[in-house]
Order: sequence, then C-alpha cells, then structure tokens
Amino acid sequence: MGANPVAVDYGMPLLARRGGPNLAKPYSNSDLMKLAVEEHLKCTEFPKVGVVVAKEGELLSTGFRGEVPNLHAERVALEKLSPSARIGATVFTTLEPCVSIQPSQVIESCADLIIASGVREVFVGVLDPNGTIYSQGFRKLLENGISVKFFQRKLREAIEEETFEYGVIEKVVGSGKRRVPVVGSGINITVQFSEADQRSIDISWGSLQPIHGCVDLLSNNGAVRIASGASKFSDISDPTVFRFPSHFARMKKGMIAIVQPKGATFCILIKLIDLFEKDIYFQWEVRNLP
Repeated sequence: MGANPVAVDYGMPLLARRGGPNLAKPYSNSDLMKLAVEEHLKCTEFPKVGVVVAKEGELLSTGFRGEVPNLHAERVALEKLSPSARIGATVFTTLEPCVSIQPSQVIESCADLIIASGVREVFVGVLDPNGTIYSQGFRKLLENGISVKFFQRKLREAIEEETFEYGVIEKVVGSGKRRVPVVGSGINITVQFSEADQRSIDISWGSLQPIHGCVDLLSNNGAVRIASGASKFSDISDPTVFRFPSHFARMKKGMIAIVQPKGATFCILIKLIDLFEKDIYFQWEVRNLP
C-alpha cells in the first residue's frame, strides 16, 4: 500500500482548521466524510474504521477503531453522547456497520446500536468484504427505516486502499494467504507477480458450496490444472508436469491447483486452506516457468 493514498491534501486536520466542533457555520456532508477519514487514519490496527456523528451539520462526536480497546468505532463515537443527543443524528462511518454473527453474541452489533439509538441517517465509506457481513449491515439499516448513503467515489477508493491489512481485495501481489468473500456470482482477483514486476494473471472464485465443502476456481482458456497428489507447494518441483487443463477446478480443502494461461511466463500455485459459509481462505505462490 502506498503512503496515505487519500487524494485530499489535509495539511492541518479539517477540525483544527475550522477551529473546533462548536462553530456557527455547519459542516457540509463532504466535510464530515473527510473528518471520518481523518479518524480512520488514526487507527493502528486493521480493519481501520473512523466515525463521526453529526446533527444538522454540527459535529457531535468522533471515534476510531482502537481508541477504546475492544470497542468498534461506531460504539466509541455514539457512547460519547447521551441517548437524547443520538436521536435524529447522522453517522458517517468509513466501513459498513457490523451485524451479529453469533446468536450468543453478548455485545450488540453496530447496526443494532445505530438502530436502537434513533439515528436518522448513515453515510458509509465501503461495504465490508467479509462475506458474513457484506451488505448485511446496509440491508439491516434500510429495513429499519434508516436512510443509507455512501461517501464520494474518490474517498471510497482511498478508504478501500487503507482499510484492510492487504489493501484492495480484488488484487494481490506476490505470494501469500488471504480470506475473501465468495458471494453472489463470486469474486475476481488479479494476481500480480511482484511490486516491481507488473505481469499478472486473473483468477475467479465462484459457486461456493459450503454444505458440500467445495468451491470453483476459474480462469480463462483452459488455464487450470489440478496438482494431483501434492499436499504442499514444495512437493511441486515443476508445475508444468500436470495434465488435463480445464477452465475450472472444483476444489476441496487441502487441494492444490495450478493456473497457467496460454502464453503466460509465470504460473500461480493455489491451495484451498479452508472454506466457510460465505468465505474461503486460500494460499497462493507465484512461480516463473522453467
């Protein structure tokens, strides 16, 4: 990730430039989005989340993930306010509010807290790519009569780059491991050989079937082969020995596939580590072809 890719020259923070939160001139929605990003940039842990709460352009409170240990940024900001001050407020959050994942969850989700607080409107930076949460917070707010809008496009792009530990979820560089959502029609990912080497191969994950323990790995032009018999990447001294190319591989936990499009000068070894209801966890390794 690049250093502070937010395409806004803040200089002195916006709040300081304005002289503090209690000015006669109200903040615009654009100002409040930028203030939320300023809170977001204070985070030292992932995913980064910044929040501001306002009412009719008056800044009421701020919060960021990590400001209070074990509390999400929405809760940090809202709990600085009295219950009456929350009613009719607008929340600006750089990441979609979470929803309850486990029935036994003790602390209510941020979406539930926002609903219970009587918040009127929520501006969201980016939807959470965690497949268990993706669009669920957005939908829950709408279903409970809360207006949901989104940050300006350039701010969304910058937030996407900085929010998650691995940056943009649709692109990976070099070798590594990642958990990604596979919802709806699936997810497309570009694998770039290295930071210095712009060569890339596109792969897709789709047709996740957690009940059957399988997911499809796809690539174009018969680029996918199963590395039959291999259980780890070091077992594969030459990826080109494997036969029976196909446009997809139905993968189960522990399987390894090789993606090598025609004309490519490198290949990708991919191992499915685990799969969940809406997510998969996989490892990949890029290799120059012999």
